[in-house]
Amino acid sequence: MSDFWLTDHIRHLVVQPADARLNPPEAYLFVQDGLIISCGILYALTYVFCMMRAVKDRVLPGSIKYLSLTLAYELYYAFATTSTRTERICFLVWFQLDLIFVGLALWRVYDHDQWRRVAAEMVVYFVTACGLFRYLGYIYPDDREQVTAYWTGILLQLPVGWTYVYRLLKDRSVLGHSLEIWLVRYLGCFTAYGVFIWRYLNVPQNWEGRVSPINLSLDLSKVNL
Repeated sequence: MSDFWLTDHIRHLVVQPADARLNPPEAYLFVQDGLIISCGILYALTYVFCMMRAVKDRVLPGSIKYLSLTLAYELYYAFATTSTRTERICFLVWFQLDLIFVGLALWRVYDHDQWRRVAAEMVVYFVTACGLFRYLGYIYPDDREQVTAYWTGILLQLPVGWTYVYRLLKDRSVLGHSLEIWLVRYLGCFTAYGVFIWRYLNVPQNWEGRVSPINLSLDLSKVNL
């Protein structure tokens, strides 16, 4: 007869300590898990579709050097905000996909001399960004640096979509773009916002600083890709 032993080895994802202290019901955590997992899958698909387009078109819709900042974000917060091995592995999957995308883009878009120079510059930006994230966590301490991760994530994502739109209008070409990239990134953004909206609707005292008119305006301004 089953004793549900497997459930003893499964933990909910990225539970904010302030929420955990309130002993939230399982339904709250399961919906949060679903939104987080959906966001992770959608963003992973974004990377896959970006790789396919870069290999086929040999064109990038934005600056590859900017990806050194997202690489730093994904690696640093994989260890700063997570509390379980499963969470850490999921974060590192994003990092690995981003790293593969960078490698493919350097190989397909740049010639030999160019990609060596660009790669060297990206290493400098990557190390500098990791140091900046660490410094921000030091001067703005909070539970597992989730507040700084939230704001730095917004600030990193904000230029991405607008750069894509700018290049699309400037170049008058869809090379480097695809409907799949736009669609999964839209859905990924909405599920990411859904995590914080769900938290706010259930525990407003813990999340009112992150679901406000200013925050929602910034979030909507990101959803242009």
